[in-house]
Amino acid sequence: MERGPAMVESLKAGKVVDIVEEPTLADALMGGIGFDNRYTFQLVQQLMDEAVLVSEEDIARAMTVALKDFHVVIEGGGAVALAAILTNKIKSMGKNIAVIISGGNIEFPSLTQIYQENISKTAGH
Repeated sequence: MERGPAMVESLKAGKVVDIVEEPTLADALMGGIGFDNRYTFQLVQQLMDEAVLVSEEDIARAMTVALKDFHVVIEGGGAVALAAILTNKIKSMGKNIAVIISGGNIEFPSLTQIYQENISKTAGH
């Protein structure tokens, strides 16, 4: 997410870096990578083809699409991969795409507000 791109900035730097994080719908992804990280950062460096950032609007839209079209409640952190696909930000996408969506830890009033604010933006996604 754009408001806390710890992994993206660390990948650019070639080492784990500390960043300033802002409030985000994807709050489950906050907290940085941790300077004592022994596994995740190295695995991502070795195995990931591409990293992209998604905006708060992208995340809210993905949450809305998931609810409207798939009848799945997902929290912001669980919606970032879907957001990247819906916005065509991934350059290396093939014909067949799998997205793991997890995390439904969102309060109903927050989900309702996000849905109402974004339902008109999801037509023809």
